[in-house]
Amino acid sequence: MTTLPAGEFFGEMAILNGRPRSATATVVEDAELLVVGPEAFDALVWHHREVALRLIRKLALRLEEANDEVALLLYRDPHSRIAHALKRVATRFGQRRNGHVHLDVGAVDLAERLGLPAVEIEAVLQRFRERGLVGETSDEHIELPDLARLDRYLEFLDLRHQFEGLG
Repeated sequence: MTTLPAGEFFGEMAILNGRPRSATATVVEDAELLVVGPEAFDALVWHHREVALRLIRKLALRLEEANDEVALLLYRDPHSRIAHALKRVATRFGQRRNGHVHLDVGAVDLAERLGLPAVEIEAVLQRFRERGLVGETSDEHIELPDLARLDRYLEFLDLRHQFEGLG
């Protein structure tokens, strides 16, 4: 599930591909929506360069995010998958607070992104907490006390995967 801020758009892929929308949208607070049909959309993009550029940038960002999601799914080990996901969220959206990096993501969000059961995410986060990789957690956020420590852990995991099976 994604929450879009004011001024954002959705459904453009259906117009661009000439197909019905495959997702649903729910308004969670009062909002004004503008429905744009295919002809109006074409005219808008054709006559307003800034609209076309914004659309291209947004599609490129969504493609990059989709590529990142696929890359995370390639990690078979839950520890690797979760650690890499935390690093990516921290790099893109993390907010510095009191020396920690605050992430507006919780175990349920990670479970949806990573295709892992929430209980497994919670168990790994608990192990991470015991090793100082993760600080305070809740349903809505995760604190990373030391990003450099997480980086070292990721280096360790990458080395371990490189040398698996050598005996």
